[in-house]
Amino acid sequence: MKKPVCEFCGEYTKCVCTFEECAICGNSYSNFDPDEKHSIYEYRGFLACQEHFDELIAKVDNKRKEVAEVVEHSVQSQRKGAFINNRKKYNLGNIAPDGLPIIKPKEPQILKDYENGKL
Repeated sequence: MKKPVCEFCGEYTKCVCTFEECAICGNSYSNFDPDEKHSIYEYRGFLACQEHFDELIAKVDNKRKEVAEVVEHSVQSQRKGAFINNRKKYNLGNIAPDGLPIIKPKEPQILKDYENGKL
């Protein structure tokens, strides 16, 4: 008789378990783990084990605050630069009430990393 492939579900050929990785310690945990100590939790799209969940919350909140500040500064500087460099392109239809142009700003790298799950 063959030995089961997965220690959690006991399947021989195709495992139905999914393994998630803790963003803090890097350990993998199964969704079928009967031991509550090794459960995986999610906070704002990031995963952590029970042991590191509080640390994850603090890191994600700090990262969100940092990303918001960088994005806001980037948007404002791009709007001012676009207006100074392209004054003749803007008409009343694409100027905001504050006198600066309405543009689609470039996304900073920190925002892309955050959206891809990098702390």
